[in-house]
Amino acid sequence: MGRGAVMGDLTGTQHGDAANGLLAFYEDESKKLEAVGSYFMAAIALGLALEAAVLTYLLVEWGEDNGGELKVPDSVAFRDLIEAAKELDLLSAPAEVPPGLAGDVEAPKHLAQDVVDEVRELRNRIHPARALRDSFNPALFSAGDLQDFKAKYWSVVYSLLYNL
Repeated sequence: MGRGAVMGDLTGTQHGDAANGLLAFYEDESKKLEAVGSYFMAAIALGLALEAAVLTYLLVEWGEDNGGELKVPDSVAFRDLIEAAKELDLLSAPAEVPPGLAGDVEAPKHLAQDVVDEVRELRNRIHPARALRDSFNPALFSAGDLQDFKAKYWSVVYSLLYNL
């Protein structure tokens, strides 16, 4: 098949578990990278984990909650997944923990809809041309920057979990 050939749709039935496995893999890799001081690459792994989280939600939960399977084209970009999540109102969970979960779950520091694009933009800086265009030096990405990034990541994950 050529580069432009359509491979078929991603569906929850066929790909939901695999997308969830990718989420776990990227989160684990992020922890390993952080442990060795590779903070920028840890953030990149978290950005990939977040893309997998949104994709998993759309593939699995959306179909279960709406009575039909959502088919996602193989060529979809993270930006498109974010727009779909926004249209389904998945990124507007309040920034406080419901009383029944207080103490069990950390409250998000941000509203997901306010920071999800920042996560995507940083993740895209793995591309050298993007980093150069943005005058971004990944070597200067610090442990503190990673902690700020992790708070944004958690805010989006929290919003997805809130909507389960």
